Amino acid sequence: MTSVLIKNAFIATADDEQPIIREGSIYVEDDRIVEIGKNVKSKSAEFVIDGKDRIVLPGLINTHVHLAQGILRGLVPDNVTLIEWLRDWVWPLQGNLDENIMDISTKLTLLEMINTCTSSFVATSINARYGVNRVVENVYRSGMRAAIGKQIMDIPGYADHPQMLHQGLIEDPQLSLKLFNDLFSKWNGKDDRIWIWFSPRTPGAVSDDLFRTIAQIVKEKGSGVTMHLAEVRDDIRYFSGRGTTPGKFLKELGMVGRKYVYVHGVWLNEEDMKIFASTGTSVSHNPSSNCKLGSGIAPVTKMLKNGVNVALGTDGGPSNDDYDLIREMKLVLLLQKVSTLDPQAIDVFTVLKMATYNGAKAMGIEKDVGMLKKGMKADIAVFNTRAPHMFPRLQPLSNLMYSGTGNDCTDLIVDGKFLKKEGKVLTVDEEEVYEKADEYAAELLSRSGLKYWM
Repeated sequence: MTSVLIKNAFIATADDEQPIIREGSIYVEDDRIVEIGKNVKSKSAEFVIDGKDRIVLPGLINTHVHLAQGILRGLVPDNVTLIEWLRDWVWPLQGNLDENIMDISTKLTLLEMINTCTSSFVATSINARYGVNRVVENVYRSGMRAAIGKQIMDIPGYADHPQMLHQGLIEDPQLSLKLFNDLFSKWNGKDDRIWIWFSPRTPGAVSDDLFRTIAQIVKEKGSGVTMHLAEVRDDIRYFSGRGTTPGKFLKELGMVGRKYVYVHGVWLNEEDMKIFASTGTSVSHNPSSNCKLGSGIAPVTKMLKNGVNVALGTDGGPSNDDYDLIREMKLVLLLQKVSTLDPQAIDVFTVLKMATYNGAKAMGIEKDVGMLKKGMKADIAVFNTRAPHMFPRLQPLSNLMYSGTGNDCTDLIVDGKFLKKEGKVLTVDEEEVYEKADEYAAELLSRSGLKYWM
């Protein structure tokens, strides 16, 4: 039996029954929280964290991650629209990825997420050319929890832009289905940390028949779906051309429900929101990406008022450009207040739940993960508060969201095991990533026929 004691810490639990515990303690045995509270009896533990200068949160949950795009950070101009960004830059780069470059991109992304206290995530758009088993193996070895979305398509377009996809990313749907089934058989549910989902390309790149096939397989296997949706006006123009809306379109095809996570949702209307709320469908909000690409400000407060489960994501290396959920939390707070002209529109407790419990609910694991409570899985994020930007420390949760970054993370525990301990990531080889990332990114840029843009 392994045991961990965190004592004398400020604990933000994401549990409505006891949201804040000052000078509190958490005692962990194996993979579960055995005790939590202000008056935890003295325990001897294998590992002890003195929480005097610490704030403790549930492990953060990132519901939209492009593992293939960690290596693309900084390679794409910051002044292009989404269509140009995809067609001329991101897709040519990803269409020239090989398994070795993907290996380093995956490890780089995992390294950054662990370093900034993310414990679970939803991975999107895993293409066959990336070496899918190797990708899943790297995620498994990292110790994180992940729903990994196998990409599937049967049309090489985007919304109402036909034949737009780079040739290197086009994948036969029968191959996609085979790879999904192979991955599902080998990995799904492994150690209660890895799940295999579908990641269809956007409407306009997937036929209605293929959507129906996906929905049927998901129902039979209890799998999930993650897909970009209503990110830009082009997406809505596609649905309007078919006389429908995103929510109505997906409901008709059976593509709504628990463990269906739709990403962005910037241009969803209230009818779409009600469909999602009534079916338990989730939205992953990615504010940094939406800002950088000029996509718009997602109506998060309206979604929440309509009962939609809204979680948080970072998107990818060229659209954010980090995988740091603490930075993302601040942007959610600021954008929702300014877009509604109402400082009461959203608060730190709501955003904390978006980054923890709501993310767990989106992944379908909220019975075990997403809050700090007795009996829950021991997925715990610990942050330093002894730094200038965190003083005075009377309200450390507010300070962390408005003044902190993920780099304040000191320790990350998943399933009762340390992935980061005393500032050092334990489960990804940092030096390998640092030695290869620059070289591989330069090789990829050259292979894609692209040049430095600045």
